[in-house]
Amino acid sequence: MYFFVHILRSALCITLLCISFTSIAQRDSVFVKNQLAPLIGKTVLSYKKQQVSVSGVKGRQLIPFANVMEIRNENGKRFINRTIGNRDAMLTLLVKGSNSLLFNDHTKIFYIEKNDSLLVIAPKHVQRALPIIFGKELVQAYYIKSNIRPLYSARYLKNLTVYANEAANGESFIFEESMNQFKTTVRIGPYVGYGFNKTAFDINAGTVKGRVAYRKTEFNSSSSIPLGLRIDLDLFKRVGIELGAYFNKTKAENIFLENTGFHSIPFPQSILIPKKYDTDLKTTGFLSSTMHFDLAMNVVLNRDERNKFKPYAFAGPTIAIMLRNEIKQGIGYQEDPQSEMAYFHRWSKLDSKKYLVGLNAGLAADYAITKRITLNASAKFTGGIYPKIRNRTFLPKTQNDTSMPESGFGMFDSSFWHSYDQYLRMVSVGTSATYTL
Repeated sequence: MYFFVHILRSALCITLLCISFTSIAQRDSVFVKNQLAPLIGKTVLSYKKQQVSVSGVKGRQLIPFANVMEIRNENGKRFINRTIGNRDAMLTLLVKGSNSLLFNDHTKIFYIEKNDSLLVIAPKHVQRALPIIFGKELVQAYYIKSNIRPLYSARYLKNLTVYANEAANGESFIFEESMNQFKTTVRIGPYVGYGFNKTAFDINAGTVKGRVAYRKTEFNSSSSIPLGLRIDLDLFKRVGIELGAYFNKTKAENIFLENTGFHSIPFPQSILIPKKYDTDLKTTGFLSSTMHFDLAMNVVLNRDERNKFKPYAFAGPTIAIMLRNEIKQGIGYQEDPQSEMAYFHRWSKLDSKKYLVGLNAGLAADYAITKRITLNASAKFTGGIYPKIRNRTFLPKTQNDTSMPESGFGMFDSSFWHSYDQYLRMVSVGTSATYTL
């Protein structure tokens, strides 16, 4: 166990070192008005401030959109300046030809450029706008060919634009890197972590004025190694969904929870030597095996989607299934006043599977090793409650540390025989390697 934890911690350190290196500076080209040579460096567009940040050899420069003609990213993405209303805008070029398809990343609106005119395709008027832009006959002909009605989607508009260029005997150049931003990327891979668990119980403490009273115990610590599968869906540039499915087994020993039941001393010991027994049941350990399903929405914290290093925050609901839950309880026995108290232990088990609904949240980072393989490191909090649990069956196994034979101990009237709640608080660090499908 210790060796495995040591290996896991070493792997986490290596992963964190890997993802701490950001991608090398991109050599993007920014073509500025009244300047022959382009500016070279890493570019970041700010639509709110209407400016482009260029980080190059000469340091960082801020250039207003009005002064920029075109941006050619190293990865193949292209931005061009166009005037919309009375403002300059940097539009993403998706298809270039006699009919060009452009997209405004800020307003999420598509445009068609033809004959030096910029024609807007509004989401609410797409079915009316396309016949006006391309002609009713061409849109109808494309529908007959594809059997797809007009849609406000990048894929449909790209295909329609290419079809219109082909009908005019023209060529089309598709900027695939720009089109990738409209695709939903799915990544899947193994996950392993190290968890710091806190567990408490809300147990039956008898009745008060005819009503059942409950008492919450203190939290007890344990560790675990979550192991499972991770799935990531990159929906938009900076927003995605992640699903983690992992098995978690935790075990706590040498705890000491008092007043968790009552021991019935058997006859004749109840008459002859009752003072040698401590009738208060002590909870001295527990073991839980659970299956977790963590669903979370994540938001990338840096704005440049091309960066290989992407830190992000995430939060969402957690559902867990309790597959196994064993409670270890002991009764004290003292042979004489001078000797130490020794204990006789029994284990009770879960009657049926129980479910937890809680939450998970944390911070993580992705580092793209290649276009398909991504390393991830995360720190996560998971919390929730397993309600209405019962342990009504005692297992055959026992542990007798006393001088009294097992037959000298009677029935355990455990508080866990009645309904109780189990609280989970877990902080875990983990790592995964995902593959893009």
